[in-house]
Parts: sequence; structure tokens; C-alpha cells
Amino acid sequence: MNKLISFLIITFFFISCEKYTTNVSDLTLSGKYVVSKMTIITTSHAVMKDSTYLSNAIFRDSMLPNPFNYIKVNDFYMHFDYASIRMNWIMRTTTGSLRDIWQYGESPNEIFYNRVPYSYNAYDLGKIQFDYIPINEKAYRRITLHIDSDLPESLQLSGFDFAPYGKNGPEYKIIFSLTRTGP
Repeated sequence: MNKLISFLIITFFFISCEKYTTNVSDLTLSGKYVVSKMTIITTSHAVMKDSTYLSNAIFRDSMLPNPFNYIKVNDFYMHFDYASIRMNWIMRTTTGSLRDIWQYGESPNEIFYNRVPYSYNAYDLGKIQFDYIPINEKAYRRITLHIDSDLPESLQLSGFDFAPYGKNGPEYKIIFSLTRTGP
């Protein structure tokens, strides 16, 4: 009987400590990714069905800022490092040292992202936010993306909650499934 009581006390002790041993969410967000799948979810006033864009499908929406207004799946790249983001890979230079050329985020016009305060905890990776000036616009646009998952070879971001036809129109949410293609 003594052994049973000791076992129950020790078990209770370890179970009660579980909330103190949970890992804190830690972002890696480093590397070059390609958008390998996009999912559009209608969140209100559902008139249209949800849609999924797979390999080589093209997503177009003139209401979104460039480069998010035209995305070809498996051909739209993003690069994250620990503080900045580059978007819309153009080409790789072959003269001199090899390096990628990007439409957005090239030096000296880096785009720095930050984690939105209080949006993350031990169970939620939170949100990242960045500002940039799209082509053919004069003002900064703020983009906020929720980090759904951050795995070694993939990343899932969701965001762009918007209503393209005004307050009374349907609202959409876009989910980007990204696959790592390089460092």
C-alpha cells in the first residue's frame, strides 16, 4: 500500500509540472521557399466555394498589392532570414559571385519583418508583420501573416483577410504552403 501511495504522489508531481516544461514557440524562418500550394477560404457571405491552387496554377486578384496580386504556384519564391524577407525571385546571377536577384527586399531596400507582440505563446507561433512599397504605389502597405506551422522543410502562412467587394461582400483568407528550396 505504501508503494502505491508513493507512486501516486510521484505521478501527481510529474503531471502537475507539465505546464512548466512546455517548449516555447521558436521561429526558424530561415531559407528560400517556393509557394507549393495556395488555398483560398471564404470566411463569410459564402457565395463561392473554397479553392485550392496546385502546381503551375495561377492566382490573380487585382485587389491585393504586388507581388501578391499574381502568384504562379511553384514559381513564386520568398526568402526569410532572421530579420528580413525577400519576395518574388527574378533570377540568379552567374557573373562574379552567385547570388539571387529579388523584386522586393534587395539591398539597400531591405524589408524587415517583426513578430507581432502578444500574438505568440508556447502553443502558437504567432504573426509576422512587414511594411513595403509595392510597384506602382507610393505608400507603404502593411502585410500581416499568421505562422500556422514552421517545420524544417516547410512553412505555412495564412493571412490577407480581405473583402474585395467592400463591407458587404465575401471575405477571403489565403493560406500559403511553402516548401524549402535552399538556404
